[in-house]
Order: sequence, then structure tokens, then C-alpha cells
Amino acid sequence: MTSLTVHGLGVSYGPVRALDGVGFEVPGGITAVLGANGAGKTTLLRTLSGLVAPTAGTARLDDIDLLRTPAEEMTRVGLAHVPRDAA
Repeated sequence: MTSLTVHGLGVSYGPVRALDGVGFEVPGGITAVLGANGAGKTTLLRTLSGLVAPTAGTARLDDIDLLRTPAEEMTRVGLAHVPRDAA
């Protein structure tokens, strides 16, 4: 089963720090990201999908470094991001 591991993830938009030291491990299966508006859910998912560049941290899907994988390669490594309004 696929596992996702994130440690110390940081993202900034100019002077605004959107994520600071985010870390978690998902051993596999279906996972939900919940939080209030402005909590950083979209920034987290866009960063893991390769659409936003992080300022710090690591993110791995099994043995694959997600932060060094181009966005266009993500589906090949087993990660998909479908925005809510994409349908």
C-alpha cells in the first residue's frame, strides 16, 4: 500500500507564510484534509501536486520525492489532484 510522508513543509506567498512546519504520515487508504477557510488546505494540496513551490520540508510518496517531481509527472507516480470546481 502507498504511503505519504510530509515533514517540515513550508510555503510562502511573498511575505505571507501560508504553511509552516507541516508534517504528517498517511500509511495508505483514503484520507481527508479538513480545516477552516484560510487554514492552508489548498496550498498543501497544490504543493504536494507540484503546482506551488515549497520553501522548506520534504514530501515523499513511498520512495518518490514529490517536491522534486514535475507536476506533469504526478499521475505517473500515483498522485492526482482534482480541484473541487473542476467538474
